[in-house]
Formats: sequence, C-alpha cells, structure tokens
Amino acid sequence: MNGQRLKLPKLKWIRMKKHREIPEYCCLKSVAVSREPSGKYYASLLCEAPDCENQTAGKTYGDARILGIDYAMHGMAVFSEETGEINVGYYRKSEKKLAWEQWKLSRCVKGSRNYLRQRRRGALCHEKIRHQRRNFLHKLSRKVAERYDVVAVEDINMKAMSQCMHFGKSRMKATGRK
Repeated sequence: MNGQRLKLPKLKWIRMKKHREIPEYCCLKSVAVSREPSGKYYASLLCEAPDCENQTAGKTYGDARILGIDYAMHGMAVFSEETGEINVGYYRKSEKKLAWEQWKLSRCVKGSRNYLRQRRRGALCHEKIRHQRRNFLHKLSRKVAERYDVVAVEDINMKAMSQCMHFGKSRMKATGRK
C-alpha cells in the first residue's frame, strides 16, 4: 500500500478509498477483492497484529451492566432493560421503486445495452436496502457495546423457524433467504 493506492498482483497499482488507517505495527497478510452486482469493487484487507495481552483477564463482573436480547416477531428485538428496538422496514419502504425497476428490466431485450444498464439500476436498489440495514445494525451494536459490559443473546435457528412458520418478506430477508 502506498497512500491511496494498493498494489495487487496481475492488476498493478489501483486507486482505493481507505476507511480507516492501518497501524504501522500490523503486517498485511492477504487481500480479498469482491465485485457487487452494481459493478462496484471492494477489497478486504487481512492484517496480523502482534500478540496483545487480554484486557479482560482478571476482571470481575459483579457490578457489570448486563443486557439480554430476545427475538421479537413485531419489531427487531426485545431488550431486557429497554422497551425494544423498532424495525425500520427499509425493504417495505423501497418496495415500489424496486418493483418499478424490475418491471422496466422485464420490458428490455435480454443482452442489450439498455438491459445491462437497467439490471445495474435494480442492483443499486438492492444494494441501497442492504446498506441501510447494515448501517442500522452497526449503529445499534455500537450503542449496545458502549453501554453494557455483558450481552446475552438468544440462540435460535431463524431459517428453520421461517420454514415452519411461513414468515413474510420482512423476516425472510433476515434469515438469508432470497
């Protein structure tokens, strides 16, 4: 790496947007490059840091702040200390736009330039929904990690539950099914 550029074998130097600085004492182990359906490329850098001492060693949790999280059918989750977290429903909000983009794609001739352009627009809609969800979950997990010392989460198999209980669209996306 050199500033805002990354050298990859067979591709030489490519420009990149760095989201956080890599410490000098870390050693770069590997780079995984992935391509989104919208045409964007992402590089995931795996770095190895020298051994660090465990910061939680010898810590007692007698006066720790503990939070329990349980699955909720209506909403996202139920917390032991708070009322719960509202499920924003990004898929439902973008459903009309997504349906419109998919309808426009169905009217295009397969393999044409307009078909490829419209397919990219549909992929961008899906990507936006995915990023909205991920951003919401990152903010929520950050908030929980800052406030509590110990977090206990219910371990359930959402995929099996969705098959036997016939969840709707909102819950099917959470299980990883398409």
